[in-house]
Amino acid sequence: MKVLLTGSTGYIGRRLKEKLLEKDDINLRLYARSEKSFSQKTTNSAEIVVGDTFDKDKLRQALKDVDVAYYLVHSLSNKDYKNLDKISAQNFIDIANERGVKRVIYLGGLGVKNQDTSEHLLSRLETGEVLSSNKNVQNIWIRAGVIIGSGSTSFEIIRNLTEKLPIMTTPKWVDTKAQPIAVEDVINYLLES
Repeated sequence: MKVLLTGSTGYIGRRLKEKLLEKDDINLRLYARSEKSFSQKTTNSAEIVVGDTFDKDKLRQALKDVDVAYYLVHSLSNKDYKNLDKISAQNFIDIANERGVKRVIYLGGLGVKNQDTSEHLLSRLETGEVLSSNKNVQNIWIRAGVIIGSGSTSFEIIRNLTEKLPIMTTPKWVDTKAQPIAVEDVINYLLES
């Protein structure tokens, strides 16, 4: 099976990449902005296509002959990330359809759209909607809240807070419930998908 992994240099992507490289029945292709961030082991074990999701020609190259593609990208480093995330997802799903990709797997945020939804979560939800909009490409949309595992931003913030403030009084408006999940479980769900 030919698998494309985007976001392979991120927190989840790095871990998923290692698991996919262990599988003998998978030919792994990585789509990244730079080849420099990969180890020699990775460059020897996987095909790498350099580009981003805004470059349609590179996307066509990356998605050629792919059976399953993981979409683990976002544009958070840009002020206009919400709009860019939609464009990125639309480019990806359109070209996945054009190239005959059978399945796109997306890891997004856990939540619902309402007036209290943060811009970041709203962007994650809208990305999932865009990726699910093409009926010719099966979409598996895994949604997670706080991912618990050393190295994740959410986990490190929580660990830092609890180490510095073991007891904390919060205002009444701090009432958001969280449904954490272990990083190992997220990786297993992505692999099984």
